[in-house]
Amino acid sequence: MPVSGNLNETSRISVLPRELVNQIAAGEVVERPASVVKELVENSLDAEASTIEIVLLDGGRRLIEVSDDGIGMSEQDAVLALRRHATSKIQTFEDLLSVSTLGFRGEALPSIASVSRFRMITGDGSGPGGHELTQLQPDEPADVRPAARDRGTTVVVEDLFVHVPARRKFLKTASAELRRITSVVSSYAIPNFAVSFRLTHNERLVLDLPAMHSERERAIQILGARCEPHLREIDFGTEACHVHGFVARGSNIGGRKHQFTFVNGRMVRDRVITQAVRKATDAFDDSRQPALILDVRVRSDEVDVNVHPAKTEVRFRDSGRIFVTVEKGVRTALGAPESGAGLMTGDRSRSHHDSSTIRERDNPLFDPRRWDVPEPEYRATPLFRQGSIVQPPRPEPTTEVPGIGRLGDLEGRVIGQYRHSYIVVDIPAGLRLIDQHAAHERVLYDRIEASRDRGLESQRMLSPVVYDCGAAEAALLDSRLDELRKVGFEIERFSAGAFGIAAVPVILSEKRILAFLGDVASDEESGAFESVRHRIVASLACQAAIKVHRPLSGAEMSDLAASLLRSSNPFACPHGRPIIVDIAHVDVEKHFHRR
Repeated sequence: MPVSGNLNETSRISVLPRELVNQIAAGEVVERPASVVKELVENSLDAEASTIEIVLLDGGRRLIEVSDDGIGMSEQDAVLALRRHATSKIQTFEDLLSVSTLGFRGEALPSIASVSRFRMITGDGSGPGGHELTQLQPDEPADVRPAARDRGTTVVVEDLFVHVPARRKFLKTASAELRRITSVVSSYAIPNFAVSFRLTHNERLVLDLPAMHSERERAIQILGARCEPHLREIDFGTEACHVHGFVARGSNIGGRKHQFTFVNGRMVRDRVITQAVRKATDAFDDSRQPALILDVRVRSDEVDVNVHPAKTEVRFRDSGRIFVTVEKGVRTALGAPESGAGLMTGDRSRSHHDSSTIRERDNPLFDPRRWDVPEPEYRATPLFRQGSIVQPPRPEPTTEVPGIGRLGDLEGRVIGQYRHSYIVVDIPAGLRLIDQHAAHERVLYDRIEASRDRGLESQRMLSPVVYDCGAAEAALLDSRLDELRKVGFEIERFSAGAFGIAAVPVILSEKRILAFLGDVASDEESGAFESVRHRIVASLACQAAIKVHRPLSGAEMSDLAASLLRSSNPFACPHGRPIIVDIAHVDVEKHFHRR
């Protein structure tokens, strides 16, 4: 169709300048300092580096420097590398359909250079030295000069987002950005166990991961030595689709933070893999997801890695095959019924005694005295109290809290305990169920907060407790030491992945220390000091509180119910879960067709 109109008229549509185009593209690739480190580490791995060193200042906001001993570049290649869509990884469309390298889009270096003060020193070993390229402004060509450099490449990124100051407002604190970078480096260290990684922040060593001889050694290095007895190898599949890695359960190191998934060595977030892992682990009697390292190997033409600018998502040609292979691989490693483990929900071949023994061995904190196991009779008399066991309602607040109703008539009496987990109270309006763990957690949280000014009382250990953890977890825990000391801990880091605890708050039993520190080290959320303190205190209260499946005496239940109703918020625990559920008497009568 021919174009009509006068082409000399001012058009509302214009071609964007190259500087703006680069900055828009950089927004897709460079989200935060961790994105820069990810792209540069991928380049180093593609360059066959055996040593990668990362230096940071202020969480990567002031400085990111990545050096490697890879193949390096000639002057001509280095200049071309700063041009958008210039790459050595692919040449044709067919190459794009079978990408085997981590990088291939040719966008990382120009995108990074467009939002920072950029410098690159590189050499391919063909001459006596190397070349230095400096680009301080995004609309200016890079300045090239000779430089002293052995074979390899060093990329220096200063003042990230200096040319787009609005983007800097969205960055987290330095410690939060450091935790993300630590996670990225640790993730890529797993499949590349023969490569050594070293991460320094503000002239302080954060990660030191020397080259290992096997994937198992690297897995222990990342997850921590305490996972070694629980580590099970995953090795399942066919030539078309094969999964390999490790899974660990029962070692108090589970959770999403300790799950690393890769496709052909590329770190990815994929819903198919995640759902398959969840289905494989849900059938086992664990309260949290296990630690997992999983690499899915498929032919390069069976997976599309060009579906996300940052290459963190993929699309499989046959996602059903991937799902089945991952699920069966993880289940087999954990011990499916056909392997003789007898841990699946539907397995009836074992007696109650054997089942509880397995649970206790895998999780020593699990109380085998559950509601579904026959128990001796206990006396009912202490569970019943004559008269009110709780205090009258407190004066109403002057302002209503949106979404929270009144407790109503608090007159009532404890009439029992449901499944050793919920306190049953008879109130005039009907029945009240109180979650004993959440209730005690709320009471302890308020007690800790009330002692903020005078400090929480500590108890010294007869001998220091050693908390051993993985490299990434140690870096995160190290950033929380000041907050831990303020709630009663005496804790010091004495090696790369180990902490010594000399004293703990009196409310925390010794057997819960490691579980509590694991919770703190798994909390990657950032925020102001008060927010971090709240999460630490909430976790401390959670670990110190009584658990479900624990029988309580009538006096204990009465005291807990009364303490709860005097707390700052009887409706929800510090983590936001409900504590009280009321069942109206009229609803009970309706179920029996009395109304």
